[in-house]
Amino acid sequence: MTEFSQGPVMWQSYMAIIIFAATYICILIEKWSRTYTVLGGALLMVLLGIVPIGKAISTYANWHALIFFISLFIISVVFQKNGLIAYLASAVIRKFRLQPLMIMLGLSLLAAVISAFVDGILAIAIIIPITLSTAKMLKLSPVPFLISIILSANIGGAASLLGNVPNRLIGAAAHLTMGQFLAALAPLVIVMLAVIYIAMWILYGKKMIVSDAHKRELLSLQPKSYLTQDRILLYGGNVVLALTVVAFALQGWLGWKTSYIGAASALVLLALDYKSLWRLVKSKNYRLVLNGLLESQILFFFGLFIMVGGLAYTGASGYVAMRGLEISQGSVPFLSMLVMWLTSFGSAMMDNIPYVAAMVPVIEQTGTLLSGVSDVAITPLWWSLLVGAAVGGSATLLGSTVSMFAAGIAAQDGGGLSQREYLIVAGPLSILLLIVATIYFNFFLL
Repeated sequence: MTEFSQGPVMWQSYMAIIIFAATYICILIEKWSRTYTVLGGALLMVLLGIVPIGKAISTYANWHALIFFISLFIISVVFQKNGLIAYLASAVIRKFRLQPLMIMLGLSLLAAVISAFVDGILAIAIIIPITLSTAKMLKLSPVPFLISIILSANIGGAASLLGNVPNRLIGAAAHLTMGQFLAALAPLVIVMLAVIYIAMWILYGKKMIVSDAHKRELLSLQPKSYLTQDRILLYGGNVVLALTVVAFALQGWLGWKTSYIGAASALVLLALDYKSLWRLVKSKNYRLVLNGLLESQILFFFGLFIMVGGLAYTGASGYVAMRGLEISQGSVPFLSMLVMWLTSFGSAMMDNIPYVAAMVPVIEQTGTLLSGVSDVAITPLWWSLLVGAAVGGSATLLGSTVSMFAAGIAAQDGGGLSQREYLIVAGPLSILLLIVATIYFNFFLL
């Protein structure tokens, strides 16, 4: 459908929008579990007949994407156990102990790389606690460190198919490969990271003055202590991860689905970590399994896919696509800029995951409508949506799961980062990054 449903089911279109909007607000309030909230919204859509249950499960619940997501969750959980990321972070701190600014930039760059090729949440979960303890040793405010790392994780995660969750949603919907992601966006991400680090150097370079006594405390860090004693998991895990990244990079040439590559890697890593798996089976700790299922967000995405399917099935997504084409008069370059800037501002005000999920069928409908009148490719629209989500998710602490997770860890450790402190720096920087992205798009992607 390209317009709202007409006749006796017109009310279903409005109800789909109301349910999605109400669910979105509940997610922002964070008073209830986002997983249960989304599942409740999806169930309500099915019960009201907004989307048929058969179509919801067979068509809108993207099973390849769900397998891909759960596989990456397993990969990040198992890989966290081998201690390599913590080792690298502590090695950076020890090496640059005489230069606090270099510690900040080194940890930020590490967060960007890990976010691009493993997982942003994993990078934050390991690097932020080490960063906070380092700032305490140096008697420095952790705020500059936190801002730089959060920005790096969000922007770095935009470089590849494995990065931010919006990347995975878009990759699954548009059937984009790792190679396409890297070719189109890696250069832009490198430029944007350079802009961030130059800005952090200008803002904080002369303020990071530390006494020699405090610097010597960092000598107590022993990077090797973070590495697991399980050599099979340590070396095997690193080899599997490297092969997985290579397989994703060659996906287009190999012709393998991302879900199959991810699932194979996850199964091999679980086999390497068989001791933990066996202990879990023997303990019969079903609550731990349930908690893991919830943390993987697989149920969250299952419900989200069905809700977004409801928007598409009732014609709401098609209506938005039609209005966008009318405004742009079918110009893909104009639409790309519109999508990027609107997505950025929208993501800054709310979590970018449901925002992108709602926009995916709109872009798909736009492609369907354009295909009837021209052969223009809509790939730039996908890149615009992705970059807008990454930059917008960096602008505020509400913009992405990575930002909110980092702020939560800092608050628990007593090194809280307020929304105001973050926005003062990240807000103007995000505008600058959007301008850089606009220039890049007009020269290389449009």
